[in-house]
Amino acid sequence: MQKTISVIITAYNYAQYIEECVESVLNQSVMPDEIFVVDDGSTDNTAELVKKYPEVKYVWQENAGLSAARNTGIGLAKSEYIMCLDADDMLKKDAIKEHMKIAEPDAIAQCGLMYFGTQNAIYRPLGATYESLIKSNTVYCNSVFPKAYWKKVAGFDESETMRLGLEDWEFWIRMTKAGLKVNTSDYIALLYRRHGSTMTHTTTHPNWNKITSYMIKKNKIKAEMKRLD
Repeated sequence: MQKTISVIITAYNYAQYIEECVESVLNQSVMPDEIFVVDDGSTDNTAELVKKYPEVKYVWQENAGLSAARNTGIGLAKSEYIMCLDADDMLKKDAIKEHMKIAEPDAIAQCGLMYFGTQNAIYRPLGATYESLIKSNTVYCNSVFPKAYWKKVAGFDESETMRLGLEDWEFWIRMTKAGLKVNTSDYIALLYRRHGSTMTHTTTHPNWNKITSYMIKKNKIKAEMKRLD
């Protein structure tokens, strides 16, 4: 049986980047079965730009945060596997193809990434386990996972604290604790845009201690959570 995958693009006032993001998905060597753009209450012209692409399913919701937007899109998706993508990032041509090579019902599939913009660097996946993830996050935000496990762990955390960031790290902790392993490929799949208005820069790093304290308490973690830039 052929594997199926849905790409969930989440957007909030990133009209200046959304077309590049969507087109990077539409130009894949292996096309996803579904593409969603979940607009988390944008006040710019995101909707107008996305609606130019008939292949993309556009969903608008009141602003509720990144976790809620991802959960909305994943809940609508019909595919076996999910890839989340932020609207200011892009995929390289074989991203879907290479992730699906290593996607399994009991695994997170992770390829490499390249930073561009205000910082340029290449990172290849180090792999991860539950034991390593409670100390630091080495799973990239666009890694592919089975929707069945998203249901099993009740999705991304939509709390006010997790709206500040690190929601993917907290999600990977629960996913690996539920039994998922992490499969890796050295293919550089994600083009991760670094700019001064990223969520990581504006809200996550200034609130690092608050967020990680919440994660430690919620998941009963007995380890120091280290920041990786």
